[in-house]
Amino acid sequence: MGHPYTWLFVVGVIAGMTACTTPQFTMPPGPPDYRIGFHDGCDAGYTYAGSPFYGAADWTPPAAAPGYMAGWQAGFDKCRASYQRVQKMVSLLLGPL
Repeated sequence: MGHPYTWLFVVGVIAGMTACTTPQFTMPPGPPDYRIGFHDGCDAGYTYAGSPFYGAADWTPPAAAPGYMAGWQAGFDKCRASYQRVQKMVSLLLGPL
């Protein structure tokens, strides 16, 4: 990483990846309740993991239909883990020098 703009590029790519939530058209297959729950759970997972792009949110799934609850939990787990991997990579790349 000798070029002076390399760090800027890396930070920009990481910031761009973390700013995204899961769009509805990339949801896993399943009934509408599951897909909506997945989307809502994904937002909560990013919030729980500390994404600066998500404000305060309730991290517990709401009492809802079983399909929604299953989707919410799957989305929460997937997006929480995804953002935590990003945080780990940023820490490794930009950690203490």
